[in-house]
Amino acid sequence: MNLANWISTSVTLSSPPPGSVNVLLGKKVEGPGGKWIPCATKTADGSYYSGLFQVGPGKRQVCAASVPFHCPNKALSRAIELASSAAA
Repeated sequence: MNLANWISTSVTLSSPPPGSVNVLLGKKVEGPGGKWIPCATKTADGSYYSGLFQVGPGKRQVCAASVPFHCPNKALSRAIELASSAAA
């Protein structure tokens, strides 16, 4: 399964919410699907979201903005799972 199909069937990814700030970064995850860095992103209302950076020229951060967390560590744990799947 390619990354586009995986993303569309498992989670909705979008740009990070406006004004959000990355508060935790995980270790880079590498695989046939590329290099990904997981992160936890905090919004102004205190919610945390799982984010991913795809490493490479012209790549940007995406965020699983449909699933908020109250804890940055939980958001980062989910981001690590997403990075592992995206890299696979």
